Amino acid sequence: MNIYVLSVIEGQEWVLPRQADDYQLFSTLCGRKQTQWHPPRMEILREHEDGTLRQYSDFPWLGEHVLILRARASKLLRPTLEPYGEFLPLPADEPISLFNVTTVIDALDEERSKIVRFDDGGIMVIESLVLRADAIGGTEIFKLPERADGVRISDIYLQETIVRRIGELGLKGIAFNLVWSDEPVGRGRIEYPGAKKGISTASSLTRFWAALRRRAGF
Repeated sequence: MNIYVLSVIEGQEWVLPRQADDYQLFSTLCGRKQTQWHPPRMEILREHEDGTLRQYSDFPWLGEHVLILRARASKLLRPTLEPYGEFLPLPADEPISLFNVTTVIDALDEERSKIVRFDDGGIMVIESLVLRADAIGGTEIFKLPERADGVRISDIYLQETIVRRIGELGLKGIAFNLVWSDEPVGRGRIEYPGAKKGISTASSLTRFWAALRRRAGF
C-alpha cells in the first residue's frame, strides 16, 4: 500500500479567496459534511507577477489539506470521489468546486510515527508518518481525525490507485508526494504537469493577488 498527499507544482495556477479572512474556512472543515455552506468568492491566479502565465491546472492550488477542482476534473472524478466526501461549489469567474473529504480514519500509528507536539499535547508536525494499513483497507481517500490533542489540520491522504486514475483520465497540473508505504519500493513523487502557456500582460488584479499571497506567507 502506497499513500500520497497533494503537492504543488512549481509555476502552476493557484486559487485564492478574495477576502483574506476566508482562508480560515478551509482549515475548519474537520472532515464534516457542510449542512450550511456559505462559499467565499474565489479568484484563480493565472499569472506570475511579471505577467507570464502560470501552468494550467485542473486543480488550482490552495494547500495540502484542500482539493479544488475545475469543472472538467469534477466531472471525470465524481464517480471516484463521491463515496468519500462531497463537492461544494465555489463562486469564481469559471466553475470550480471544493471536494470536502468527509471520510475520516484513525489510521495514525502514533507510537511508531515521529511526532513533534505542542505543549498541550497536540500534534505540531509529523516528521515521519506511520499508518495502519488494516485501518485504511480499501479506502482510497481520507483524512485523519482532527482534535485539540491530536492532528490540528489533516492533510488529504490518497492511495496510489486514485493517484494513478487521475493520470489515466488525462487531468493536469497536480502532483503527489509519497508519505507512507508498507511496500519495499514506492515511487516518491508522481507529477502530472500542467500545460505551459505564453506571455500575458500583468494586470492590476494579478498584482493585487500577488501582494495578498505575500501577506499570507505564500
